[in-house]
Amino acid sequence: MRTYLTEHGMKHTPERYTIMAAACRLQHFTIDELRAALTELSISRATIYNTLSLLEDARLVQKLDKEFGVRTAQYEWMRDSESSVQVVCTKCGRVSPVKDSTISRMLADKRWSNFVPHHFSLYVFGECKVCRRKVRG
Repeated sequence: MRTYLTEHGMKHTPERYTIMAAACRLQHFTIDELRAALTELSISRATIYNTLSLLEDARLVQKLDKEFGVRTAQYEWMRDSESSVQVVCTKCGRVSPVKDSTISRMLADKRWSNFVPHHFSLYVFGECKVCRRKVRG
């Protein structure tokens, strides 16, 4: 982020770095979860939103928005060149990583014309076990 801020003439503030560190620790989070993790400084909600937007622009954070079937916006820390598969519960919004070497192998074996893939992110939407139990229970 240091390079991104410098290249775009932006200030290097302690709040921005604190938010970035918390996002990195959490990996998957909502605004409220991020806010709860920010205990070091008193940071306003506006600063959190603005910094998350900046982190999205810098491609350090990816937003999984409500339009994808989750109830509240979720964010994911983007790991450099690391591919990921995640399942997203459309009822409670829980996002869970899935280890699946089959998908990685399939994409690695794919022949791409005029394209060199670096990494991928795949989201699978449905209902988690907890939400399915609530419906039956």
